[in-house]
Amino acid sequence: MPSRQAAGSTSAMLEELLHNRNSVRGFLPDPLPQNTIEKLFSMAQQSPSWCNTQPWRLVMTAPADTKRLSEALVAAAKVDLPAPDIDFPLVYSEPYNEHRRQCGGALYGAMGVARDDKAGRYDAWLRNYMFFDAPHVAIVSREECLGEYATLDVGVWLGMFMMSAQSLGIDVCALASVAAYPRTLRELLNIPDEEIILCGIAFGTRDPNVPANRARTKRQNFSANVRTATLDSDG
Repeated sequence: MPSRQAAGSTSAMLEELLHNRNSVRGFLPDPLPQNTIEKLFSMAQQSPSWCNTQPWRLVMTAPADTKRLSEALVAAAKVDLPAPDIDFPLVYSEPYNEHRRQCGGALYGAMGVARDDKAGRYDAWLRNYMFFDAPHVAIVSREECLGEYATLDVGVWLGMFMMSAQSLGIDVCALASVAAYPRTLRELLNIPDEEIILCGIAFGTRDPNVPANRARTKRQNFSANVRTATLDSDG
């Protein structure tokens, strides 16, 4: 069991990693070393799951195939309607809509794209399907038969993956957008029909010259999401 001093040091390191993490939307083309990639996925594999089912399934690409996949998704996004395996929300009530607006304002503001710049916003949207020039992308899925609790497990794994990447100096952007075109992903990556495609993950090394990487979002105090219940007493 770690000493109180060691536990405090570990907690401070984790807090720093959590506060410094951000989604990267501009990558250098250089591939990561294979041993670094294996270390990343090995660390994330320690994620907990219901009955240790470990339901996350991934298909990962190296630079040449990342580019081919990107080209196919961009082509699909330009002509096809989105058809994700899990429907995207159509309406965001408050406070969720305000969080989205603040996120969009931070991102487009960093890029210098005005609210009425339709062409600029369209180009920024297509960048999702270019994986922001990342050398690697992983497409994340889970088997349909396992149900929604498996999606919860994959979400836990995704958080572990992001923090593992942060600890290794690897930059990451989770991409729900790529799940909008599952047919393209299945055709090119041989993902079985019985697997629900959830998202993509672009990863590599950030390009410090990309304006979008200067965007930062804020978090509310935890009290906005957490409440303490007081149960009625029988006596």
